[in-house]
Amino acid sequence: MDLNKLTEQFLVDDEATPEKLGEWIQKLLPYCVVRKNGTVDMVGGKLSGKELVKLVLSARLVASKLKESSINSEVTAEEIAAYTGLPKNQAAARAKEAVDERFAQRSARGSYKATQHKLNDFLGGLPKSVDFKRES
Repeated sequence: MDLNKLTEQFLVDDEATPEKLGEWIQKLLPYCVVRKNGTVDMVGGKLSGKELVKLVLSARLVASKLKESSINSEVTAEEIAAYTGLPKNQAAARAKEAVDERFAQRSARGSYKATQHKLNDFLGGLPKSVDFKRES
């Protein structure tokens, strides 16, 4: 066995490929866009509060991985509340649920970041309806 070849197969880079980034962006576009300053604007979708929080975390993670992007993948509870329209305490509670589900990590008090390996399942499971309505 060639240890170098095995090492290359075993130790993988966590960077998303351009193809994967494109796929994620196509799945995010019906629901949100990210401004160059990092603000996430919701544009459609009938989603629960937890889905909205996960959407914001996903959008910021994807935006942070794009070339020439200066957007930080971390999002504060205040930002989540502003982007989703949820009260801050609900936004923080839904973000904590995302951490408990290992969808996100808490990077600092009140600051959250999506984990890349959970994006496919979440984005693939988004409802097909794009009428923007927040569900309780």
